Amino acid sequence: MKKTLSASLIALIFYLGAISDNLAWMPRYPGTLQASGKSVRPSPIAGSWYPGEPKKLNSYLDRMIHEAEPEALAPEAGKIRALILPHAGYRYSGATAAAGIKHLSGQSFKRVVVVGPGHRFGFKGFSTPQVTHYQTPLGEIPLDREAQQQLLSHPLFNAIPQAHQREHSIEMTLPLLQKTLSKGWKLLPILVGRVSAKGYAEAALQLKPLLDEETLLIISGDFTHYGPNYDFLPFPKDDQVAQNIRKLDMGAWEQIVARDPDGFQNHRRESQITACAHGPVMLLLNLLPPDTTPTLVQYDTSGQLTDDFTNSVSYLSATFQTPHPLSTLPPVADLSETEMRLLHQLATRTLKEAVAKGTQKISVADIARGFDIPERLKQPSGAFVTLKKEGNLRGCIGAIWPTQPLYQAVIKNAVNAALRDHRFRPVQKSELAGMEVEVSVLSPMKAIDSAQEFQVGEHGILLTKRGRRAVYLPEVAPEQGWDRETTLGYLSRKAGLPTTAWKQGATFEIFTSQKWSAPFDAPESEK
Repeated sequence: MKKTLSASLIALIFYLGAISDNLAWMPRYPGTLQASGKSVRPSPIAGSWYPGEPKKLNSYLDRMIHEAEPEALAPEAGKIRALILPHAGYRYSGATAAAGIKHLSGQSFKRVVVVGPGHRFGFKGFSTPQVTHYQTPLGEIPLDREAQQQLLSHPLFNAIPQAHQREHSIEMTLPLLQKTLSKGWKLLPILVGRVSAKGYAEAALQLKPLLDEETLLIISGDFTHYGPNYDFLPFPKDDQVAQNIRKLDMGAWEQIVARDPDGFQNHRRESQITACAHGPVMLLLNLLPPDTTPTLVQYDTSGQLTDDFTNSVSYLSATFQTPHPLSTLPPVADLSETEMRLLHQLATRTLKEAVAKGTQKISVADIARGFDIPERLKQPSGAFVTLKKEGNLRGCIGAIWPTQPLYQAVIKNAVNAALRDHRFRPVQKSELAGMEVEVSVLSPMKAIDSAQEFQVGEHGILLTKRGRRAVYLPEVAPEQGWDRETTLGYLSRKAGLPTTAWKQGATFEIFTSQKWSAPFDAPESEK
């Protein structure tokens, strides 16, 4: 009898263990409701961060939005494509958030992308949850599962359940959106973890195609966290503390207005500002085109609201208007010889400065000083800078997607080609004499149905497969003497894939380029 019981217990233990092992591979959220293939993330903060009863929440939101008096916008600047909203408890940041969201009253979208910082769980990259719905007291919000899967095909994006379990940054925007927008939209939630400057640019490249005419982008984040609770006391608590906090926040806002990711990073580094909005805003700055009109709708601090600056958090709401969706930027038209020469001069001046100083911290404004930059060179465009010494490649870095003004892209890529191409050691001053400097300006990308549409010598080509990418400029294949199949084989290997990977499951985009090449030390008339 005892032996039979022991055997049964052992069998039961193994059975339960097997179930446990299987469940360990499934994304789990405490309290997640599952029925009919649906998985719902319930709110962990309703009733504490904001009213938990639907009737009370509706009334609270009605009052906040009605009382909001936001800064007026310029209709001629275009449609609101993105907003920055704070995400503290509504009693603190609700009025500031309502002022921003009020501008969207009654508008319709098919998708709302909400990007917030991860506060409670450390991770690298970006995370979007593997659930089908978010729940608030105002109802369930369906997630855009197709868009999520598109992002998850890239290694920067992952589904990390622990990051979303107790996180508030995305959720605090949702009741406001449910109350303000017309029904019918789906949510694409994204949390930001630890990301490099290059990672933000790469993530923007992945997100940009989703930001079409019917998509709204919400950047959720707070700014300066001042006081002992946040271990940030850069100045004493005196009668100037409010002004000093505002100075920190407005310094960050100036870089946002300038659409300058590097400047925003530098402000954080130099001021040590504790702003959880940093990561989401960095992504935003890699997405905004030059014709963006930013408006600071409202600014406040918890110190001002409570009349106590012992500890204080800053709240900012802002709108970003453009005449066209963030997914489609106006292409740079064919450039004149004079314009191409000017870009080359900017590249050579940058190269000289970067190599002499041995630093990547080159001021775009200083390089461009003295040049009359035409408006066409201020339009966004993809661009590459290629360096060659005695006919051999010495550095080549660029951006295929038009995320910044062309002249700025050339300056930044000249620095990177000289100092950051991982295939080569940094360029030395002694190498500059006779170095060939080539500037390439890219046309917009065009998707093709088959690799057979790629014409060697005429097109550059971008290959994408399983989240991996690689690109060749139009001149690469002719210089190497490659035919189409050889080019695609090497392109696959450049992407970290097998040589034959291009034959199945890959997608392709082609482009053309204008280029200007001259020696570094050539007379200005020849450049």
